[in-house]
Amino acid sequence: MEKVLQILLVLMLSGTKFLTAPITALNIGFGYLQTLGLTMFGGIVGVLFFYFLSNGIMFMFAKMSSHFHADGIPPKKRSFTWKNRMIVRVKRDYGLIGLAAITPALLSIPLGTFLATKFFHDRRKVLTYLIASVMVWSVLISSVVIMF
Repeated sequence: MEKVLQILLVLMLSGTKFLTAPITALNIGFGYLQTLGLTMFGGIVGVLFFYFLSNGIMFMFAKMSSHFHADGIPPKKRSFTWKNRMIVRVKRDYGLIGLAAITPALLSIPLGTFLATKFFHDRRKVLTYLIASVMVWSVLISSVVIMF
């Protein structure tokens, strides 16, 4: 039962805050290949889950916001943080590939998937790049942790 909970922990970390998942899996005692398999699977499931959840959220938000703007309530002025500036710069300069590259390590899978869904509309490309990024980061992080 304890092993099942450990696997679920690694899968949930992989689907949300990916950077910590390979480190946690290796510290728990999983081998290198087990860590790769769990983190890749959890990350891919997280990307797919948050991609379809993002579509639903954006659809509901569009329906709700149309009602508020019709009532004459002006939208709030946005404040720019370092994370917002980084996201805008990556979107403008590097596009979907850049966003997918920084999603697992610097942002998080939920935030990166939401932004990719919002700004880029080619479903196949978005999912392909995000899943490829999860796989590459899984190998990189797991390999670095194993070496040191």
